[in-house]
Amino acid sequence: MRRVTLQAGEYVYKVDDPSTSIYVVRSGKVELTTPYPETGEGVEQSHGPGHVFGEVEVIDGRSRTTNARVVAVSDLMQIEREELMDILYTHPEKSLILGKSSFERLRELFSEESLESELARLREEMQLSIREAVVAHESRVVKSHNGMAAIGVPIVLMVALAVGSYWFFHRG
Repeated sequence: MRRVTLQAGEYVYKVDDPSTSIYVVRSGKVELTTPYPETGEGVEQSHGPGHVFGEVEVIDGRSRTTNARVVAVSDLMQIEREELMDILYTHPEKSLILGKSSFERLRELFSEESLESELARLREEMQLSIREAVVAHESRVVKSHNGMAAIGVPIVLMVALAVGSYWFFHRG
């Protein structure tokens, strides 16, 4: 377990970083954001004191799917995956660090036998798929807009040239 203090504007992690730890907000505020090509970062969730974040990717063993950006000076507790497993299954008495509701939610998510944990994982997968589809769509829109500008600018110049030529040759 490690205590981390970050300033506003700093990132705890970014999209595609490896997922090795979960975080508990002790003070301050952290936003989970998704970078969109056209509109910038969209806020998915905000976490204040007592909230846990970053757990789903650690459970699934995949890289980070969102950015975690600090909004106000924040004091965080970083818990590595192995240490988390120890807290959840070997030494649950250490769970006071997480708080009761976070402990129960994490234990349920990490459980292989629970229908609720399977549903929670499916919900997370669905949200991730939707988010990836929106980002992909925005990327296509940005490329489309750039292509439209490449076609539109010469057309506008040709029209301006034609109008200018007509005026030049037909002025009285």
